[in-house]
Amino acid sequence: MIVPFLWGDKNNLKITVKIFGRFKYYTDLCCVVNVDDLIQTDMRTTTEQLDTMTVTKVITRSNLRTILQGVNNPDFISFVSKTPEKMNGFLDYWLIGENGKKTKNPNPTPNPFFEDGIFNLSRKYKIVTGFDYEKSINRRLEKEGKEGNFEGGYKPTVNEETGEVTQREVWFDVLSKGLVTDKKTHSKFYLRYQFLKDSTIGQPEYLYNGNPIEKQMFESFLTKKSESYQNQGLDDTLNFQVCDLNNILFLSMGGEVYELID
Repeated sequence: MIVPFLWGDKNNLKITVKIFGRFKYYTDLCCVVNVDDLIQTDMRTTTEQLDTMTVTKVITRSNLRTILQGVNNPDFISFVSKTPEKMNGFLDYWLIGENGKKTKNPNPTPNPFFEDGIFNLSRKYKIVTGFDYEKSINRRLEKEGKEGNFEGGYKPTVNEETGEVTQREVWFDVLSKGLVTDKKTHSKFYLRYQFLKDSTIGQPEYLYNGNPIEKQMFESFLTKKSESYQNQGLDDTLNFQVCDLNNILFLSMGGEVYELID
């Protein structure tokens, strides 16, 4: 089975091939232990095909959760995910009157994709998990000549009417440096990772009922995404995301290439 994503080995430089649908990439990836050095490592595409990697293990998402609970040091990974897009049920549910107040639209335009949903199929590399968030930010603050006094666990919220900024707790609890869970129920589990702007390989592919669909067909129904790292105080922000383990299809880490099953 050909691995549909790029794979980096912690001990050796590997040049690997990614074949996934109509996309094909060849990339050489180098993994080092220091997370800051890792992010600055030169990762360039090449047209030379030297090797194809195969899945080494088929595991459940419960198995992956156990693996990630033991991750507490920086590790270079890549993965393929199929994630549902967050969408509104209606296009124009609210109307803005001349006085600026919102009123419900008696005949809003329904979202024809809402019930079955749109899925985003993406391939990511140049990904680091197992990093210390606070220490990484404070190191960057010091490099920028600022005081390294950042503390995590909270995120600023701006009141749109008054402009007042308040601090609210983040929605997750950290189980390890590679795994978080929802604070409310502790029943959902997420891979925690640091990424670059070009960590996504190619363009995301969108699926509706298993068939490709162009983003322009449903874009107006998407909810607004807000990713703010202003609370870090950095010019060069440390960007991190989480991915629900249920949405991960393949993942390479620690010399293994995992296929995820329920």
